[in-house]
Amino acid sequence: MLKAFFAVVYFCIFLFFIDLIFRNTLSVFTDILAVICWIIALILSIGMADYTVKKVKDKYGKK
Repeated sequence: MLKAFFAVVYFCIFLFFIDLIFRNTLSVFTDILAVICWIIALILSIGMADYTVKKVKDKYGKK
């Protein structure tokens, strides 16, 4: 559950920056590039969420 929460948070942050970059473009190429960036952001956010949860469990889980 914690991984899903962090993944959503990271993905929303990435989407905000992707939207800033591709906001006023009217080209098919930039639309395809934005979708590719969304897929990369999804993969990165899942990886970062996994890393964050492992670090939190290492720091607070084993006492």
